[in-house]
Amino acid sequence: MDSLLVTALTTLGYSFPELLACAIALAMLWSAARPGKARQLGLIGIGLMLGCAVLQLGLGLYQNWVISTAADSATQISTIFARLSAVHMLINCVSLAGLVMIAWGLCKATRQAEATTRAPGQ
Repeated sequence: MDSLLVTALTTLGYSFPELLACAIALAMLWSAARPGKARQLGLIGIGLMLGCAVLQLGLGLYQNWVISTAADSATQISTIFARLSAVHMLINCVSLAGLVMIAWGLCKATRQAEATTRAPGQ
């Protein structure tokens, strides 16, 4: 088997749990959550996280391809990897924003649920 194929499948294997979890969470929010601001925040957050997971997978595959076709000089490869590291960091920041949006939506949903379950006069 080609070494690039093996590394690509390995990268996909590492990314698969996060992609699967984001897809399941997106389906749950889309189909089971009540419409409203909290659901919208959750959908946006999960969408950001899913998009970031796909971008991380793409960057990982690109990095594997650069390694397998290492005809360039070591200086060029180190420059490419430094840029990829910066892009990975930015993608992680966007994914973090998605997680914060999910938590914000959860807080809004629990506050709304608490306000509706309180008895009048309390």
